[in-house]
Amino acid sequence: MNIIFFITHKTLDFNNCFLTFLSLTLQNTSKIFDLMYIYNSHQNELNNNIILKLFYDFKLNVLIKDVKIFEYNDCTHKSLGGDIECIRNFAILNFNPLDRILFLKSDCLLSKHFFSDVLTIDDKIDKVFYTAPFICAKKRVDNLEIINYCLRNYFIKSDEITFFVEDANNSKDNDFYNRQNTSIFDFNIKFTSCLVFRDWSCHFISVNLLNLLNINKQSWGGVNLSRLNDFLITSNNSFVVHKYHDIISENRNTDREGPVKDWLLS
Repeated sequence: MNIIFFITHKTLDFNNCFLTFLSLTLQNTSKIFDLMYIYNSHQNELNNNIILKLFYDFKLNVLIKDVKIFEYNDCTHKSLGGDIECIRNFAILNFNPLDRILFLKSDCLLSKHFFSDVLTIDDKIDKVFYTAPFICAKKRVDNLEIINYCLRNYFIKSDEITFFVEDANNSKDNDFYNRQNTSIFDFNIKFTSCLVFRDWSCHFISVNLLNLLNINKQSWGGVNLSRLNDFLITSNNSFVVHKYHDIISENRNTDREGPVKDWLLS
């Protein structure tokens, strides 16, 4: 069985949900998922019925056979690590070890071949960890530009609007070295790209690998994927685009830090 956990939490609003669902309608495949769980940790801000209505308005039931509301426990630690741990525990208890889960946060949009890539992974592979290249849209990039980017036929790590910041090995193969006449702060640069698979972004994982996730329930992040490297599957046919959002909320009182913040705000 192939399952999606669609995750929305504070700082991710209806607009984020709308864009993620819109990206699902762009999927270029006839293959479908069996089930979607709506994992909503801020029902007081974004009601589950609104998300369900949007699901059917977009006719996602053509792509996903069934949709259910996950019974979120308010005692769950308010962090990504807390959410992933909660889903992991539920999945291990309720699903087959060979079932596969797509963890999809509502700040992520999928390129048009993403479903095709994950749903055509050989059923004979019993341990699956699929991670696509990751693109971050700068804050000033509008929704239409992000959607149009998702319609690309394949991942392009570097071009006139994309700056490649890091590969999986943190080598010097990046645009800081390869395009020294171009600054990541240039106005024409609207997206950053990376091939970093050790951090949490958007992943397709078989249930039998979930215990290999290293989870630290800190205020942000807290999910390390390095123990899954031996099972990694990836493809340049598809990629994930992250839409910028503020992260300060009642659960976190500090903003992004370091150069990434400066890049995304430029």
